[in-house]
Amino acid sequence: MKYTGLWMRTLCLVILLPLSQTATALALLDIKLPASLQSAFQSRNNDPLSCIDNVGQYMLQKGLAQGSEEESKTRLVYASATHLQAFCYAQIEDYASSLSLLQPLLEKGTASAEQITTLNIIALEIPEEERRQLTNQQLLAMLYTGAQKTAMASPEQAVILQLTIAHLSLQINRYRDAYTALQTAQELIRKKHHKELYAWLNYYYGLYYEQINQPQLSISSFLTANTLADKHSLIKLSGQVKRALADVYQKKHRLQTALDFSSQQVELYQRTANTSKQAASLIQHAILKRQNNENNQSLIYLFNALELIQINKNSALLAQLYLELGHSYLNSKNEQSKHLQLAQKYLQNARFHFTRLNKPRYQIESLLLLAKLNIMKNDPALAILQLEKVLQLSENNYLSLRAQAFEMLALSYEITGNHQQANRHFKNFHALQERLKEYFFELQQLQISEQLQLFENTQQQKQLQVQNTQLQKTAKRYQTLAYSAISLLILISLLFFYTLKRNKKLNNAHQDAQQRLAFHPRTKLPFQYVDSHHFQYTYHGKPLYYALLNIPFLSQLNELLGTYGAMKIERKLGEELQMYFKCNVDIFQFRGNQILFIAKQKEYKNAGDFAQNIENFFTSFCKKQQLSSTVSCGIVAFPFLNNASRALSPSKTLNLSSLALFAASQIRKQKQQSSWVELYAIDNLQPAFLNGDLWRLGQRAIDKGIIKINTSHPGFKFNWPNHRS
Repeated sequence: MKYTGLWMRTLCLVILLPLSQTATALALLDIKLPASLQSAFQSRNNDPLSCIDNVGQYMLQKGLAQGSEEESKTRLVYASATHLQAFCYAQIEDYASSLSLLQPLLEKGTASAEQITTLNIIALEIPEEERRQLTNQQLLAMLYTGAQKTAMASPEQAVILQLTIAHLSLQINRYRDAYTALQTAQELIRKKHHKELYAWLNYYYGLYYEQINQPQLSISSFLTANTLADKHSLIKLSGQVKRALADVYQKKHRLQTALDFSSQQVELYQRTANTSKQAASLIQHAILKRQNNENNQSLIYLFNALELIQINKNSALLAQLYLELGHSYLNSKNEQSKHLQLAQKYLQNARFHFTRLNKPRYQIESLLLLAKLNIMKNDPALAILQLEKVLQLSENNYLSLRAQAFEMLALSYEITGNHQQANRHFKNFHALQERLKEYFFELQQLQISEQLQLFENTQQQKQLQVQNTQLQKTAKRYQTLAYSAISLLILISLLFFYTLKRNKKLNNAHQDAQQRLAFHPRTKLPFQYVDSHHFQYTYHGKPLYYALLNIPFLSQLNELLGTYGAMKIERKLGEELQMYFKCNVDIFQFRGNQILFIAKQKEYKNAGDFAQNIENFFTSFCKKQQLSSTVSCGIVAFPFLNNASRALSPSKTLNLSSLALFAASQIRKQKQQSSWVELYAIDNLQPAFLNGDLWRLGQRAIDKGIIKINTSHPGFKFNWPNHRS
């Protein structure tokens, strides 16, 4: 889309301004303003700069200042005018000015309706990263306190308070609190039939459903909010919901639909004089274009945004624009050397501006892209300096960006030939990836839990709300109770069967997830946990061998072959183990580098034969894969005590298998050969001797000679753990 110039935008504004006079911002729905500020209020979304100037002139004319608040009426007028001006500053992304106006209103001591409005504006209009002294948790606590102690100035303010609580709760993944606030707001709106608030409610329901991973419900709510926003000319809501729809469809990989909504947002802001919003929407649209592999189109939109930013001198937007220009040139496939120079220029400008604005996250993004560029230019030394700066800036924050830095550092050091540093940074990258996986797994579990808890009373209640509204209209139209009762019964029956069907699907999905967690993600072997019951299922009265195997090369695969290569080897290992041993041996993944084999004793001559069979497999496998084939194996028979087969449970016997493996590993490390050690008890050993910690008691029994050792290396002198100084 080629931008046509400032005069055309002004003409569009003059023509379309009457259509948007009812545009409302959520946080300002409840404020009372004098008549002389109504024009400023009407221009807050269309022309926030004009709004700021008009409010400032009004306050100068009236002599309203913080020190002159002698009467309640003066205080209220001052607070309302300040709220409006702070809101308008937020619309041009001058968050510092907005916050400087609002913070003094919070320092009045006692809670008041004006302070609730102040908190609403701060929470809804100023991002958390721009108000580090007021975190989302702190604002939530203040809002809850205010809700308990303060009488709301209007019913609208009570609804806005709940929507603000929902907004903040979603920011910190407190889904239950968000849902409760939305339900409360819904009940309040239902009593007043407030169309604008109902539109905002649907928008926040959309955000809620999106965060608990219910995209279809999210899209449905967003589309309802979008329709209402367009119908009632709610410019701010319309812009936000179109951005949200673009994000949802982008995550669903429906980029063309995402681009359509993003384009609608651009067109919406072009009808206003808010050049900051126009530029921001163009930047977001350019990002989507780039993700859709339309790099040249992306650059056109970015330079259109640059024209706007040069008009309003917005430093934050300029820095963001430079970052995206650098990113787009870096992704370009045409005139590679020239585009790399342009990418470097814009990324360096972005880094400079973000440093001056004290925005560490965006500094990090700029540095990561610069480091990527320098790696492409075969200059790993400069990339290393930039990536070390990323680590310094990120510390314990921005973990995903920090993980990227470690990965790129490993690559850079590998290019320079410093494999020791490369391995160190790759280990750091892997450790951080594990932390991120744990975090996202916990978040996913929280989302699943929320879905299961809210499935009936979220989806069913929302549908019933729509259906009940229709039934009420039908009942009034026909005025027959029987018709309404029958219709309601049919609807409830349909919803009941639908709920049962959907609940069954959710349960099946949950069971599938649990099944996947029961297998190692790479080898696909079943996991064996100490507290599980696999042993009891395996033993059917016939003596068994438990062979616990330590496989050193599994601990080194990532460093030797990289993550992708390691995954292929481990998957191949799991497949060939299952094929080689077939149904004769039960195989379990015990740890990342340990595998447990359970076999019937009658299948092998002795423990050494069993161990040799396992060793033969790994010799063959490692020869094909060019890996070290040395392994160590600890073997214990079950039942361990022939005279008391049930004295030691199968799961407890695992301690003795570990003790045997400890001994076998000593042999392997010293002899640099595969090794095995079998522990077996003398006949008629009393069970009472092994009543306690088998790890400690097993060593005592070996010392006393009542537990014997059979090994691949007779005469080897073992150093047991409890004997170490």
